Amino acid sequence: MFPSIDRRRLLSVGALTATVPGFLSETGRLIAGDRTPSLAANKDRVLVVIQLAGGNDGLNTLVPFRDDAYYKARPKIAIARDKALKVTDEFALHPEMKELRALHDDGRLGIVSNVGYPNPNRSHFRATEIWETATPEKDVLTGWVGRYFDAECRGVASPMLGLQLGEKAALTFAHTKSRAVTLTNPRLFQWDTGTTGYAMDRLNRVRATGNDQLDFLQRTANDTLTLSKKIQDALKDTRTATEYAPFNFSQSLKVVAQMIAADVPTRVYYVSLGGFDTHVTQVGRHAGLLQELSQGLGSFVKDLKALGHLDRTLVMTFSEFGRRVAENEQQGTDHGTAGVMFLAGGNVKAGIHGARPNLTDLDEGDLKFGTDFRRVYATVLANWFKADPKSILGGEFQPLPCLA
Repeated sequence: MFPSIDRRRLLSVGALTATVPGFLSETGRLIAGDRTPSLAANKDRVLVVIQLAGGNDGLNTLVPFRDDAYYKARPKIAIARDKALKVTDEFALHPEMKELRALHDDGRLGIVSNVGYPNPNRSHFRATEIWETATPEKDVLTGWVGRYFDAECRGVASPMLGLQLGEKAALTFAHTKSRAVTLTNPRLFQWDTGTTGYAMDRLNRVRATGNDQLDFLQRTANDTLTLSKKIQDALKDTRTATEYAPFNFSQSLKVVAQMIAADVPTRVYYVSLGGFDTHVTQVGRHAGLLQELSQGLGSFVKDLKALGHLDRTLVMTFSEFGRRVAENEQQGTDHGTAGVMFLAGGNVKAGIHGARPNLTDLDEGDLKFGTDFRRVYATVLANWFKADPKSILGGEFQPLPCLA
């Protein structure tokens, strides 16, 4: 009989170690001071991808408050002109996006409107896959960031060029030579010292059971806890400069900020905020989600600026599709086409970029997209990472003038 172990925590550790032993070991050595030249913390630019999962309603996010067609199509759920946060003479942000409006006014937020692609798909799964692979025309098994890693980062020894905080691994990083990991439980890095020490002590006193699988799990869990303690100590030494809301999305961004400031050699981070499938009673639910997004991003940018890492960090949001122009009978919106993307950081050109949506020239009730999302990806690849977007995206897509 071996000492009892907190089963829920052990299963969580087991699930994590099944996907990220290389990440933990390399990161543990890196921040513990074993900095070989090939693994030295790089100062290269960082991209933080934020998925707004479920299909964010772009028209109630970036409000065309001068357009009477908008209010005609949405008599119950439209954002009132006097409540919207004006950013240009034509457009305003949702009233719960105060922090993002402040970023825009400070020159830190670019907005790309009416973003989509030809022959749009309204399936959550397939539409997300299209954005992750940047290949609407066919099914592929590699993600656009995975292809970037393969094309441009072959000389970088780090096994954790990409890091996702979330439950499901994003196809964005997919490649035959994987250079990314998924952490299903970022709180592993936030356990208090006493609890971690207790768990480690219990695991250290576990004796072999004779069951190879269980013994392997115990050894792996022990190694993971040891390395996570090193990471935890490094993150404790990397103080955040601002407060974050006590929600999972904001706390995930806090971990990303700490890792950036701790010089973890990761170039692309991926964080998700779900719940945007607003078919029913959209008004309150959507407001809460946009408030969470705005507060989280506002704290993240403020934190990185204070820590001195904002100029090397770019944030990009996306959602798998927008919503229909007209509200439905349940005071919500159904799956649509074009939406809105945000770019935030120290080298962003503030303002509205891309084509404006036309609410009177529709395709069977849907917006006709004006900016292909691959132009945004090309902007990130060419102007941020200084890479060749054509070889990665498989075609010519003109970058947008939204980065300095």
